Amino acid sequence: MRNHLAYSALNYFGASDLDRVHLLRKNPAWLATQLTHPDTVLLPFQHLKPLLTSDRQLVPVTMKEVNWDLGQLTPILLGVKGDRAYFALDLQEGQEIPVANGSFQELREATLQLARPDSSLLAYAKAMVYWHRQQQFCSVCGTPTFSKDAGHVRQCPNPTCHTSHFPRTDTAVITMVTCGDLGLLARQASWPTGQYASVAGFLEPGETLETAVAREVQEEVGLRVKQVEYHSSQPWPFPASIMVGFTAEAESTHLKIDPEEIEDARWFTRPQLKELIASGDIKLPPALSISYRLIQDWLNGAS
Repeated sequence: MRNHLAYSALNYFGASDLDRVHLLRKNPAWLATQLTHPDTVLLPFQHLKPLLTSDRQLVPVTMKEVNWDLGQLTPILLGVKGDRAYFALDLQEGQEIPVANGSFQELREATLQLARPDSSLLAYAKAMVYWHRQQQFCSVCGTPTFSKDAGHVRQCPNPTCHTSHFPRTDTAVITMVTCGDLGLLARQASWPTGQYASVAGFLEPGETLETAVAREVQEEVGLRVKQVEYHSSQPWPFPASIMVGFTAEAESTHLKIDPEEIEDARWFTRPQLKELIASGDIKLPPALSISYRLIQDWLNGAS
């Protein structure tokens, strides 16, 4: 039996070594101690970009290096690693940073240069910062919300509403479709020339993950699937999703493409796809994506 915990940890953003210390989020004394401790680590963001060095490495700023007014910055507790607490911060424009060679960079572009645990930590932090930005007002009554439980709740203070808002993750299914020895890849018109990927789409209300796979495959390429198997999952902080990977066996190879979703879809044998990748005629998704992993596992016979 496959160890899915270990298998998903092989995906980028999936190898976290952080203890999220859930119970301590509601402990004001512990939080106050951590937010004044000189070794507490702060992960600053600006415009949803993390602070990285010029060679795209994580910059762990500590409390002793800054004089920021944390009361104005809404620190978000991420967890504890060793004896250090980690917080994410959404910095204001022009906020001084104590790193000479640091700058705010796109996480998507820097991920492959980061250590796996660092990419996972920043993915978590980015998703939380994004959620706070999106939940400044109560979606029920429109009242401005405030941060609670170390940044893991946005609370509506309106006494007639008092809704608690929790971080949300959008679920998407992504599938390597096969039929016998053939594998299916598709592309959207907006993608770089020659790039193909696995079929993907968002989970809808009332669906299981498996029925979402079947629906997306049928909607996008007109195929019915007869078997669906779980592969692995991947946090995807662009902006805040969980990608749930599957393999699916199609009943036939007859394609009926939805032109609004898909520009092209093709069946490949393994040798054929390897040759097209080597020649540059077919480009796979970025290596940080679970789509890349699904395709590579199929090419290697490990799906």
